[in-house]
Amino acid sequence: MKFLQRLKNGLSKDRQTLRGLSFWQKVRFVTDYYRGYAFVFLCLCAVGFYVGDIFMQSRRETVLEGFFTNDEENLFPAKEISREFGEYLNLSPRQQVIFDDSLYVQIGSSIDYHTASQGKIVAYVSARELDFLVTTRELAQYYSPGFPLADLEEFLPEHLLLPLKDRFLYSQDPYGQTKACAVSLEGSRFEKKAASDQAAPHYLMIFSYTEHRDAVIRFLEYAFEE
Repeated sequence: MKFLQRLKNGLSKDRQTLRGLSFWQKVRFVTDYYRGYAFVFLCLCAVGFYVGDIFMQSRRETVLEGFFTNDEENLFPAKEISREFGEYLNLSPRQQVIFDDSLYVQIGSSIDYHTASQGKIVAYVSARELDFLVTTRELAQYYSPGFPLADLEEFLPEHLLLPLKDRFLYSQDPYGQTKACAVSLEGSRFEKKAASDQAAPHYLMIFSYTEHRDAVIRFLEYAFEE
């Protein structure tokens, strides 16, 4: 209450001062003396927008969530793909797809960015929030023995299984069973944008716990749509 009273008294005095100033003098006076208040106001607005965005995101249904790693040639622009795939699915305003293309993992690296990316992937898989992971062949082979991956020969419907079977990457799961753990995206709408013919294809891995099987299948249909 004392703060508000002091602020009120100060504003009253400032009004008296402003009456005797020219227009530009008034502008300079306000800029100099109310800069701190303006900064606090802008900070509060930023916090309000941030909290509001979190609140709105929490009220939306996530239809599909996927990560793209080691995308050195920008083949998987997450924001663009999420927008186009959302239109492909004809999502409602209350639905969303969440893709992240900012991750880069290097096996054995101690660089903070690499370890943070690795940590994020592991955390999302542990929380069973990630539906699929697109990464390099080397990382697909590295992850397959430890991650709970779907066997694509059993997961995919026949209309996708037959044309994609030659693209499968086989590896052993955590139980020592050999299965189709990933599918090459070579020739997909994403890899066609490669800057060079020598660009190594990325592989898509689907997690066995996913509750968005239909959306994952639609994503593969979208990826290889002719």
